[in-house]
Amino acid sequence: MKKTEARNDGILFLALDTYGRIGGIQRFNQRVIAALAEISGDKGWKRPAIHIMRDGKADIPETTAAEIRAFGRRRLGLIVHSAVAALNCKILFLGHINLLPVGLLCKLLSPRIKLVLFVHGDEVWNNPAYRRMRFYEPLMARALSPIASVSAFTASRMQKAFKLSAETFTLFPNAVDDIDRQPQKCGRNILTVARLDRHDRGKNIDALIKAMALLKRRNVECILQIVGEGPLRSELASLACELAVEERIEFLGHLSDGRLAEAYAQACLFAMPSSKEGFGIVFLEAWLHGLPVICGTEDAAAEIITDGVDGYAVNPWDIEALAERMAMLLADPDMAAAMGEAGADKVRSCYLMEHFKGNLEKIIAELP
Repeated sequence: MKKTEARNDGILFLALDTYGRIGGIQRFNQRVIAALAEISGDKGWKRPAIHIMRDGKADIPETTAAEIRAFGRRRLGLIVHSAVAALNCKILFLGHINLLPVGLLCKLLSPRIKLVLFVHGDEVWNNPAYRRMRFYEPLMARALSPIASVSAFTASRMQKAFKLSAETFTLFPNAVDDIDRQPQKCGRNILTVARLDRHDRGKNIDALIKAMALLKRRNVECILQIVGEGPLRSELASLACELAVEERIEFLGHLSDGRLAEAYAQACLFAMPSSKEGFGIVFLEAWLHGLPVICGTEDAAAEIITDGVDGYAVNPWDIEALAERMAMLLADPDMAAAMGEAGADKVRSCYLMEHFKGNLEKIIAELP
């Protein structure tokens, strides 16, 4: 009992932009904040303190059960206020590897505090194409207990790059909110949803366009709809023209939640043969809409998808195999629907907010 009470004297969560941008890490951070607020309320602890860098005050929602401070670009302000807040906290969660030095400073000022780092994917893989590991990070990472990774794939990559013990890591999967699914239409649309920034070439949307060229030559009728915006759009459009499939490719740009739900309802399968997913939350979203999914074999998505059961995992550079799997799902709507339902069952069994909250409670309970 005494150990539990000692833990009740405060939780601090440091994050980078959380409400001012749209993205997977941003949604993850919002979910952490909501879960910490619920856990604290359930246990009668004081409200968690949330310090966010890059967000401005106007970005923060008015209704929240957590105490949120937005520091914009004021790095020194974040550091000073976090160091002071840490003196009255037992647990400090870090939302990004870039915040590790701030966490270590808090640990030096308050040695009893426990540091927990959330890791997502390429930010800790030490891949020069995305982010190089800072020389000081492996040593600093030894102060963490534990590192909460969204996937075993990301944990393994970070463990190797940072030369850490496997026991340092705990699995903490991402989650989605359940939905009321729209009635599915009998379309032949293949849907993919991705940012089209230059560093997102690893999503391999170009592989889908190349597969569409093979399907056209085999007289397989279908349309590829690409949701997302960014500099890669013009490059992908040029590729579609070069392969003479521009009439089969639709660039939908950014969509509202309502319009995106319509796109899912009109699709018959979801495909993104990425090689850079640290988890693959888009596959969970597609499953909730009843779609079978096609992922890549070279990243964390392959540990979420059960090949042949709720989708297919395909080598993203094997265009022939990718086109074959797409054609199989298009040709057998009953099989595709069964795979989509199997995926939806998996999401509701493992990847909803209740599971996210439970996993976070487990991390807190197991801190030494």
